[in-house]
Amino acid sequence: MNKRKILTYVLWLYVLTFGSASLFFLSGLGSNMPLLSIFMTVYMFFPLVTVFIVQKWIYKEAVARPLLFTGRLNWWWPAAAIFPLLLVGLTALVAVLFPGVTLDLGMEGYIDMLDTGTAAAMNDLFEMLPFHPLWLLLGQAIIGGVTINAIFAFGEEVGWRGFLLREFRELGFWKASLLIGVIWGPWHAPLTLFAGHNYPSTPIFGVFMMTVFCMLVSPILSFITIKSRSIFPAAFFHGVINGGTSLGIIIVAGGNPELLNGLTGLAGFIVLLAVNVIIFICTRSTINHDYKAAFAQSEHRLK
Repeated sequence: MNKRKILTYVLWLYVLTFGSASLFFLSGLGSNMPLLSIFMTVYMFFPLVTVFIVQKWIYKEAVARPLLFTGRLNWWWPAAAIFPLLLVGLTALVAVLFPGVTLDLGMEGYIDMLDTGTAAAMNDLFEMLPFHPLWLLLGQAIIGGVTINAIFAFGEEVGWRGFLLREFRELGFWKASLLIGVIWGPWHAPLTLFAGHNYPSTPIFGVFMMTVFCMLVSPILSFITIKSRSIFPAAFFHGVINGGTSLGIIIVAGGNPELLNGLTGLAGFIVLLAVNVIIFICTRSTINHDYKAAFAQSEHRLK
């Protein structure tokens, strides 16, 4: 394991992202919502940019090798797009076990929180649909997740499940995945602290919560990457998560939507932990072999 290379990547990544975020938010541009949306989108490409800086410019190595940039289709591709919504549904079911939280599939509670005009427009749209509006939202999450959201998620996944997952392969699957989560979580800190990303009411504690979330979801994304031998399914999963996480909040009423109800809250942590336990039990004798084989195969193809 090339510790110097890994440290170089992490330092470049944090300097670029934290430096850019500091300039953006201290300049006051963060108060402009369109500009904030653009910056948060650009932010997701910093891991990709840093991969090119470290892998190509500094170490002068092939860029494709750590990326698992392969296009061979297998069943992990559609599974990666659908599974996040199953996690969202399970999260909602766990959330209703908390005191004061109820299932709200009609989304009446969410609509009531909107301004009058938006609420009226949404009610009119729902009445026009020949099916339950939840199916529309699920369809939007999947289609958006594997298209536009996946492009942005790819910018991150190249760094997390491409570069770092390859560089950490000597540590074994679980240590590597959790360590990636430890790096990935605090990387969101500027967005959480200054833009309220995922935790608008508790931004400081939100940095800790986001780190826990990243540590729990990282093994799942690593597992999908290794099994599919490609970075694209991880980008699909990440894209659908970004587009569908809010569903786990709007289909329940009551409780704390930030810290308890959603996939990035306690209910989600319970579901993600359960999935990790299942992965551990089902693959403990094979996962490290599959991990190394995935990247060994990728390198062999390039020779």
